[in-house]
Amino acid sequence: MKRLLFGMAPLLMLVGVVGCNSDSFGDLQNGMDHLEATPTQLFIELGATKTVVVGGVDAQGNPQEAHYDVTAVGTGISVERDTTFRPIYVNDSVLQVPDQSPTFRFIVTANAYTATSFTVTGGGKQIVIPVQVVPNLQIAATFSNATPALGDTVTITAPAGTTFSQTSELFFGDISRTAFIVDRDPNGQFIRFIPPPSVNGPVGITEVTSVSAPDLQFTPLTTTPLVTPLIDTVDVAYSTTTPTLGQTVTMSIVTDPAHVKFATIDSITYPGQLTGPSAGPQAITVAADSGSLTFQAPPNVSGAGLVTSFTFPGGYVIALPTRPNLTGQFIGLTVDATFSDSTPALFDPITVTLPAGFHVGAAADVVVDFGGLGATINSVGGGGSTIDITPAPGSTGIAVITGVFPTAAPQFVLTMPTIHTISVPPLTPLAGTDDPATAPTFDVPGTLADAGSFGYDACGAASGFPCQVYKMHVATGGTFHFKLRGSNAADLGLYFLDVNTLAQLSQVCDNLGRASPPEECDLTFAAGDYIMGVVTFGPGYPENDPNPSFIVVDVN
Repeated sequence: MKRLLFGMAPLLMLVGVVGCNSDSFGDLQNGMDHLEATPTQLFIELGATKTVVVGGVDAQGNPQEAHYDVTAVGTGISVERDTTFRPIYVNDSVLQVPDQSPTFRFIVTANAYTATSFTVTGGGKQIVIPVQVVPNLQIAATFSNATPALGDTVTITAPAGTTFSQTSELFFGDISRTAFIVDRDPNGQFIRFIPPPSVNGPVGITEVTSVSAPDLQFTPLTTTPLVTPLIDTVDVAYSTTTPTLGQTVTMSIVTDPAHVKFATIDSITYPGQLTGPSAGPQAITVAADSGSLTFQAPPNVSGAGLVTSFTFPGGYVIALPTRPNLTGQFIGLTVDATFSDSTPALFDPITVTLPAGFHVGAAADVVVDFGGLGATINSVGGGGSTIDITPAPGSTGIAVITGVFPTAAPQFVLTMPTIHTISVPPLTPLAGTDDPATAPTFDVPGTLADAGSFGYDACGAASGFPCQVYKMHVATGGTFHFKLRGSNAADLGLYFLDVNTLAQLSQVCDNLGRASPPEECDLTFAAGDYIMGVVTFGPGYPENDPNPSFIVVDVN
């Protein structure tokens, strides 16, 4: 083996000599082919700077060292070499960029709105780099008055090289808060507008174009802020600050009454105001000059009011608090209603009796709720002093009654909690209502009460809607009155199927419109067994109440 190695030594030396004296890549290094720039073009905001890296490569893309010069710099920009890009030590302590390098980095500064370029040369080649100076985040627009008074008309003028469109909007902070525009220059050089109060910052402008990029629209903010009078509250004068319940009060504007007015009033709210369909100030009437209004004082209020619609020059409508405070007559936070039975059995009706000084209106306007479980309102009696209800299974605790009003001021319809409580047993769901094969038996005549599980969906013509099924046993044939109701106003229906084939029968109890319980009808059945399906149509009609938590079917 050693003899073999010794014998090969001259050959290896020869190969080494050849390798040292020839460049295997020499045929690939064929000089500068072209220059490249990254990025290939620049979009620069006015006053901003960006960088571009320029270098040369040969035909195979290999970097080529050269000295790169900037020539033919267009107007509106300045270009200089970045002396911090890839420096080298020229001695032990001095760093500087080399005279030649594979790449140079250049700093481009935008001095004016323009579409221009600059040229870089190196190694006998050149490259042109387009530059567009555009108004992107900011624009040097000018205001005729940067601190206008309320109602003043302001002119905003576009800087040279930019244009506003005929549909440009001016906005303040939030793009949804736009300016009232008085007129526009047909050539897009200015817009006249009336600003709102409480502006303190730059103004946004939509649909701005520049000569450098005429096909692009920008939404810049002005470099100069606009400042208008701060109005965060409105000083008013009351005809009385301590009105009795329902007393007519006049509110007059004191803060700059020449420019601050009442618009059409949606509402006025006060701290301490009760909730309910009409718990706040009632009969709000704005005077002809819009400088004052009258209203009927609600109960319990104490503090500064919030008026939903003060109006300012330019048609700006703003909700603002008022000063000073208003203190209304206190009528309490609860209503001391009593229950005829505090522990009723399932589906037992009870009577709610209101205290002296409180009433309710029609039954259709009354809601009695126990912790989210609405009671069935059967009737209103005693001229509005009593409510006959059937609490839902599982109802416990106090009731919240909507539709209560003070007898002396029926215009204030309130939602008030009771002091006393009730406790109703929960309803245990019947098993097997999700399949006709396991449907629980229901004897007719009789009453069926069950939770609203709705786990079946093939109840005859109502197939596809949630339903639950029962085996209805008719011992003696006849005509029966069916009454179906749920825990809420959900749209329900009764459909009957053949117990063996599950084919739908002609008997159907579903003749009311959506959200119109209870369903009632007279149906005739021969003695025998049938499948009765209770259908809820809530999922198919979004305007309906959701599925009820329980259902009751009375048959007699």
